[in-house]
Amino acid sequence: MNELVSILKHSENNKLKGNESHFKFAPLINGEHFRTFTPSPDAYHSAVLLLLRNYDSKTQILFTLRSSSMKSHRGQISFPGGRVENGETYIETALRETNEEIGVGTEKIEVLNQLSTLFVPPSNAIIHPFVGILKQDCEFIINTDEVEEAFWIDLDFFLNQGNMVVEQWQFDGKNVDVPLWRIHPKQVLWGATAMILSEFIDIINENINFEK
Repeated sequence: MNELVSILKHSENNKLKGNESHFKFAPLINGEHFRTFTPSPDAYHSAVLLLLRNYDSKTQILFTLRSSSMKSHRGQISFPGGRVENGETYIETALRETNEEIGVGTEKIEVLNQLSTLFVPPSNAIIHPFVGILKQDCEFIINTDEVEEAFWIDLDFFLNQGNMVVEQWQFDGKNVDVPLWRIHPKQVLWGATAMILSEFIDIINENINFEK
């Protein structure tokens, strides 16, 4: 974990790949991207937190299952986060939303770095992702209006390329190839959250000193 923290703190020394990483988990039609990665003029800004912890000598990543009552991306797997409010910095938004959604206070989190922004056309949002580590284990206080469940998945699962699969779904009558991970019995991990995680995994895989 110490080496991983060092890698993430100094990831600005390793150029982030942005869309090159995001493309690996972007849905395709006939092998082509069908959604734009260029933000629209009226897009709003949001921020999310990819939160890590050390548990039983393993590094784990936190995910939430969004409530089915949410207006956008209901029932999907995501990172804690939400819309930027007036006067907030992006990291303040990510930390506030984490506290509001699962009850983990800012004082329990060390922010390590920021990943590349990602535009999500269905919600018209520009997402600003951050990576943080839980400084002390704690119980979640789930805001059931926004989150149905919070859960941890071992980082090693995502480092195993064999765990990524591609399914063919139907969108608007078209066959769409969707890269995804199966990490929860109710929902798969795909879309924006998977694209953000893809860049995080690339950072790790490109640092040969990291010991899985």
